Amino acid sequence: MSSPETVSAATILAVDDDRAILNLLHQALRDAGYRVLVASGGWEAVRQFDSAGPIELLLTDVIMPDLTGPVLAERLRSKQPDLRVLFISGFHDADMVQRFVTRKGFTLLPKPFTVEALLRVVREALEPVGR
Repeated sequence: MSSPETVSAATILAVDDDRAILNLLHQALRDAGYRVLVASGGWEAVRQFDSAGPIELLLTDVIMPDLTGPVLAERLRSKQPDLRVLFISGFHDADMVQRFVTRKGFTLLPKPFTVEALLRVVREALEPVGR
């Protein structure tokens, strides 16, 4: 389990166009001690990212109407190459999404998910590289 210092120091940008999912992400991550910024779409996430300072983890839906999660991730990584990325998706062709995500070195959490599963994959995504 992450130490309180690690948890409280991590800033997560959560992005989903489904308000219920976004609220769940915000509450669960905040309650776990993370600093959480939320955006309901890709372009809003870009604005949040540009004004927020360093972000440790981008947690984003794959399919959104204005800017897809993969495009958002590439855009933000061009500004901050060490940005960790965790995708969430309820997309019906999960195998296709999983192949894309794995090829790019990202992690995918399929919807629906439990809060416990969310917190586990977030902790794993934030672990130092090489552990």
